[in-house]
Amino acid sequence: MRPTSVLWFGVLLIGAALSNAQEPMGQTADAALVRIASKVSGHIHPAFCVSKQGTLLTIFSQSDFKDLRLSRSTDGGRTWSEPIPFPPTAKLAIYPGSLTVLTDGRIVHAWNTWYGDIKETKSRFVQFAISDDDGKTWSEPKSLPKNPNAQSVLRHALVELNANEWLFPLADQTVVYDVRTEKTAPFGDGRKHGLVPIVRTAKGTLVSGAGLRSTDRGKSWQKVEPFPKIGSDGWRYDLTALDNGWLVASEVQGPGFGGDRWRFVVSRDDGASWDFERTPEFYNPGRPIGGRACPKTVQLGKDAVGTVFYDIDAQQPGGPGVFFLRTPLAKLAAK
Repeated sequence: MRPTSVLWFGVLLIGAALSNAQEPMGQTADAALVRIASKVSGHIHPAFCVSKQGTLLTIFSQSDFKDLRLSRSTDGGRTWSEPIPFPPTAKLAIYPGSLTVLTDGRIVHAWNTWYGDIKETKSRFVQFAISDDDGKTWSEPKSLPKNPNAQSVLRHALVELNANEWLFPLADQTVVYDVRTEKTAPFGDGRKHGLVPIVRTAKGTLVSGAGLRSTDRGKSWQKVEPFPKIGSDGWRYDLTALDNGWLVASEVQGPGFGGDRWRFVVSRDDGASWDFERTPEFYNPGRPIGGRACPKTVQLGKDAVGTVFYDIDAQQPGGPGVFFLRTPLAKLAAK
């Protein structure tokens, strides 16, 4: 089914080829940062995915609680299109969410919407839209059922359990959404994992950012210790499952929300244990990192991962921005 919502008016296609958001922003040990956007502020929290066609998509908040913007890259992250408004949320008071690529190639963007005036209430619920043309057009929004007793917030990608069941790790509950009935039900053993990522490994194992691992579709969970620092503030951290069976966790190190350096912690045995001896840094600007941190990492082919993040330090060249960084998988290999 082709999405029915607003077209991108050709701007997106032109922007993909002629981006003005390509300013290199310094060096790490492996690659230069690429600036995607400037003049960002507030809860920017980018979502990130790579489509079946190899297009990189990121959606982030240009300013607090509004103005979601989308940018695309068709050359592996070297250049990005000019960020443009995301039409399904143009008239909504929103909080950023996540991007997920389904098995059939469709892309699901989910975000958080306030019930009413955010000055009067902080209650939120999750909405989503779907693209079947590589993120160029999007369906009208649909809503997950509201929880009248608590805020329902999403920050991480959903898990496609099958064609008709999507696992949503929400702040208030962990639920399975039935695409056919548009209803939700508790997942697995019914436990609440919190606002943490949940991923499925190449072997089908589910690994939760709460430090849990399940080999029976969530009916039972085993504690994994030690586990990367995700825990109670898991909205800040990321967890990525790679095709080769590895799991990659992003950890924020140092004081404050943003820390002053970020590192990858890798599992190479299906999430059963984690390598804390070799934890390569993927971002270290040599100063405190501005903002709440929320790096999002996806696999780029067989040889690298890519991370989109924001840094609002006003003193960095070009000022606050959203950035992309590519890290070779060789850097994540065991010694």
